[in-house]
Amino acid sequence: MAIAKYIYLEDLMRFIREDEASKTMSLFEGAAETKRVKKASLKNWVVNALRERKALALTLGDTKTAVNQLHHMVNAVMGIIILVIWLLILGIATTQLLVVRSTQLLPVGFMFGNTCKMVFEAIIFLFVMHPFDVGDRCEMEGVQMVVEEMNILTTVFLSFDN
Repeated sequence: MAIAKYIYLEDLMRFIREDEASKTMSLFEGAAETKRVKKASLKNWVVNALRERKALALTLGDTKTAVNQLHHMVNAVMGIIILVIWLLILGIATTQLLVVRSTQLLPVGFMFGNTCKMVFEAIIFLFVMHPFDVGDRCEMEGVQMVVEEMNILTTVFLSFDN
């Protein structure tokens, strides 16, 4: 029994429809012209697919971490709001007491306003603009680095020597 050196369109059509088989053939380099898939091009395709899968898994993991951090921040804000509403409903806190407390929060707002602005901009940067993913190569000040981890306020880059 001889071992086949190539994968032909007819071989793929045993398992999938003709239109899907022709789309699959176009994924491999050189297969569209020769109507066959070489062992080397199949190997390159599998290696690239595994690299992209690994990068996607890392990106999803870091996005999950960033979403968890965002979830904790929203939980803290909602906890404060629920506490204030609960104190108002029970009659423990009156509106006059809340006015006095809110005037004390005004200087705190000035102190932490820039931090809140930075957090908001970081969230927009991370989830909307999304300039790079985990595993991407970046150059900073002439040094090649790889994105290792992305959080809301920080990004971890690794140089060639880690």
